[in-house]
Amino acid sequence: MAVDGSTTNANGDAILISISEPYLNVVEVLAFDDDVKGVVTGCYYDKYFRWGTDGVTYSDWVTLTDNNLKALLLDPTKPFWIQYKYVQVGDCTLEFISIALELVTDGGIIQMIPQIACCDNQLMTGCQNLVINCCEDFWNPYDLSRAQQQYELLSNVTSNLFGMCVKYFKTEADQRSRDVILKEYSLFNVMDVAEIKLLVPDNELPTRDIQFNPLMMDWPVEFEVHIVRAAFESVFGKGAKPQMHDYLYFEQFLNRMYEVNAVAEPDDFMYTNAYWRVSLTQWQDRTAVMYPDKNIEEEKDELVTNVEDAFGEEAENEFRDVRKYNQYNTIGTQANDYVRRILDKRLIIKEEKVYNAWTIISKYHYALDSMDNGDETVEYRYKGGWEETEDRAFTNWIRPQYDLPIGVNILITAITNIGGKASFTLDTVHSYKIGDWVKVEGTTSYNGIQKVIAVGTMSITIDEDFSTTTFSGTPRVRLEKNCTYLVYEDSSQRYFGLTFTPNWYIIEINGTYYKYDLSTQGLILEKDKWYAICINASNSFDQLSLFIYETVEQTGLVDPNITADLKLSFSETKNYPNTSVPDNHSWKLLACDTDLTNVRIFTKPIEEEQQNIVLSQYVVNDTHLTLLVDNATPQLRLPRVTNPR
Repeated sequence: MAVDGSTTNANGDAILISISEPYLNVVEVLAFDDDVKGVVTGCYYDKYFRWGTDGVTYSDWVTLTDNNLKALLLDPTKPFWIQYKYVQVGDCTLEFISIALELVTDGGIIQMIPQIACCDNQLMTGCQNLVINCCEDFWNPYDLSRAQQQYELLSNVTSNLFGMCVKYFKTEADQRSRDVILKEYSLFNVMDVAEIKLLVPDNELPTRDIQFNPLMMDWPVEFEVHIVRAAFESVFGKGAKPQMHDYLYFEQFLNRMYEVNAVAEPDDFMYTNAYWRVSLTQWQDRTAVMYPDKNIEEEKDELVTNVEDAFGEEAENEFRDVRKYNQYNTIGTQANDYVRRILDKRLIIKEEKVYNAWTIISKYHYALDSMDNGDETVEYRYKGGWEETEDRAFTNWIRPQYDLPIGVNILITAITNIGGKASFTLDTVHSYKIGDWVKVEGTTSYNGIQKVIAVGTMSITIDEDFSTTTFSGTPRVRLEKNCTYLVYEDSSQRYFGLTFTPNWYIIEINGTYYKYDLSTQGLILEKDKWYAICINASNSFDQLSLFIYETVEQTGLVDPNITADLKLSFSETKNYPNTSVPDNHSWKLLACDTDLTNVRIFTKPIEEEQQNIVLSQYVVNDTHLTLLVDNATPQLRLPRVTNPR
């Protein structure tokens, strides 16, 4: 068994095919065409694909067919990434050559794409017209006004031609904060923002070498620029000048914000004061500088970032992952139980260690069969639903405890319409109850697992719309012992529910039942055997996926349970239209014939490659992705001592 590049030669060999660049502006995928050498009867590839929009997160694997590709709902504004997986069936030599997709772009074009005031960048444009006015008719050797005018004009022209364009934030002192003793203002207001040009002497930009001081590493402290008076006053008004706490954003070359630290008048020609020498230092976001105009503050926030903004979310996530506040805190009673709002005292919490590959994955579990079927045993403090733009993942471990999992067959003699629902007339008296799940066979339209919503002496009504009255064989119905253990509901409506029978797993979302036939993949949920459940509800990819793992024990050892490993026994993905579930309702555990532990709700789907790791964690590593973590830990109850003497 070996894989050599794109060539495989043994049953079970697989190759993963990715693209280096995403497809752009894709509205729809119509079909695919691939080229594989060596395919013969009994030796071929099973083909799968998954897709995403960022090249990092992908959907679950789906069979590669034209219909599945056409079913993708793509956003043309996002890139379209796709991966293929080819798994060899049979023993021969197969070679993958190429694959091509037939796409429709947002321009309506069908493509078959095989996979083998003007300023330039230097801000140097623009020119001032030179105008010289003669003020007097006679010559005065001591009149230097024209020379000063010429100097100012040349300074202005130099600024316009060779100046560096910056965004200047002008501040003014708040007169209410004037201190006549210390002769200073304590508060400043940013009044205006505009683009101006300034000059850097000798074009010597500040060095980018990091400087070290006793406290930290820092950038160079100061550097000097020249701002021409005429250029500044033309923007901010006659008499305006740079002041301390003004700040500037250098987009060109530096991409950095600086603050005015000092302003000095130069010893220029005849003390004309044609420009200011401005000392700049590293900008600081000072609390003394306020923004009466919030638009200016928003403009500033778009330009600058800090450590808290850049890494704040990641730092918070890492803090939550290390602190694990929802797992390490001591669970007490009442308000000190930070996971559960209500815990019924009749519910038995058993201590039993469950292992996976010598690792403890659970120390306690709920014996949900210790109370009457359907009773509320636990209500959680978490009360959130999800939006159509959000995803969820649900994991838990179950161990069925039913004694009679399958009932006897009862013949169906007639099918009638009662209130728009299908009703079966049976040939004998039955003991079915409302809420039971029954397996229907031999009908034209109702075969499969069905929920009983009404009962009569010799009839039952199922939660399925009436369509036909015909049979396709021997019509019969039988009870499958069911267990509804996790629900999200209010007093009048159930929004989410998880139910299993020996041969079926049912996920209820907003009144819609997604039914998974476990027997199609040879799985039967047996009594006294642990099963790990992973459910991915992905609005991003319109998929609802169920994965069930069982533990495989290594026999012949002292304690085979300690060496149990996880084996994927069932996986199926169904179409799942964008669905939202409202907030502020109750997540509950209901009594039924099962043991339950390690109940988790995550904010992101769990990829198949990571499920074995996540399901084996007693302490969840990625705490920031969790909304609910319940390890079935018992409450710490201490006796109350009224008189300690």
